Amino acid sequence: MTNVAGGENHRSSRVFEHIGEARRAVQVTDARELELERRPAQLLALGSQLAHGSVGLNAAERVFAARGVRAIRIPTILLSVMPHYASAHDVRVPPAWLSSALGDLEAADALGDLTWVMTGYFATPGQPAAVASWLAAPPLTSRPALLVDPTLGDTELGFYTDPGLVEELRAELLPLATGIAPNTFELAHLSGRPLSGLTSRAAIEEAARSIMGPRTEWVVVTGVRLDRRKVAPGQPADICEIVVTPTWSSVHRQPDRNIAAKGLGDTFAAALATALLDRYGIGEAVEFAAAEVRALHT
Repeated sequence: MTNVAGGENHRSSRVFEHIGEARRAVQVTDARELELERRPAQLLALGSQLAHGSVGLNAAERVFAARGVRAIRIPTILLSVMPHYASAHDVRVPPAWLSSALGDLEAADALGDLTWVMTGYFATPGQPAAVASWLAAPPLTSRPALLVDPTLGDTELGFYTDPGLVEELRAELLPLATGIAPNTFELAHLSGRPLSGLTSRAAIEEAARSIMGPRTEWVVVTGVRLDRRKVAPGQPADICEIVVTPTWSSVHRQPDRNIAAKGLGDTFAAALATALLDRYGIGEAVEFAAAEVRALHT
């Protein structure tokens, strides 16, 4: 997860100025013959990409590589480092470039095996709508499943991005989502419920069901701290993922390690997507993803 909102701190932000500049390469009859890997992707992931850092697509790539998943990664923003450093620079990808890139990938037959699309960090308004327009174009029966990791912010740092993206996500992508994976901060803003009220299982279930679209099968709410169970002295308390479907819910408890590092949510979402590719049930996929996150700090 990447905080790019607020504060200058020797930062600069740019957008790509030109799309479709004059061709600088020779066009060949079948450019696929120039590829080392010709098999189409199974998964398409959109999010932040850094030259140095362990968040966004950088975090997801480690999971995809370890699981042998053929994934295409499209950046919504390019950063030198996480913007919490004193000097950081970024380039934000225009929505028109995203639309063009998705069309190029289809024309190159790179998406023929696509099963899941996973969206993470969006940097500017218009980006979610561009992705939604592309997703909604094919007939319903041939669309890939969509996992929305809202990546809006968290309780420690607040918003990572433009708060105006809350409404765009709600209007454009949530109606198309098969699954949604917000933390409690994101759930509060997407549902319009106060964060202070999301402390019980019942309240979280109600808020999660309120953001479901017509295609949504489940919402996985991460980073939940329910009323604490008794724990042995010296042992960590629990942190939970709560799976909510239209008809049932389940709580998945993990030791709360109180880790400051960012990128854990990106790792969780990527691991969840790879488990779903392998046809895990949602409860089993959540347990797998949580174990992948724990493995980073054991």
